Amino acid sequence: MKLIPIAAAMAALTIATVAVAQTTPTPPANKADCEKAKMKWDEKGGKGGKGVCVAATPAAQEPKK
Repeated sequence: MKLIPIAAAMAALTIATVAVAQTTPTPPANKADCEKAKMKWDEKGGKGGKGVCVAATPAAQEPKK
């Protein structure tokens, strides 16, 4: 009888994993959309050097005292 709760927990984790995987956004495919998303466009990146949208690097922050 201990198998039923274990099977239910495994099923719940599987469903949650699939739900998260489906909601993962894809990066913008062109320069205009990339700039709207406040990301950086790398002209030489991606397949065949066609360009790719990359996450913007955070501004330099002062170290905490």
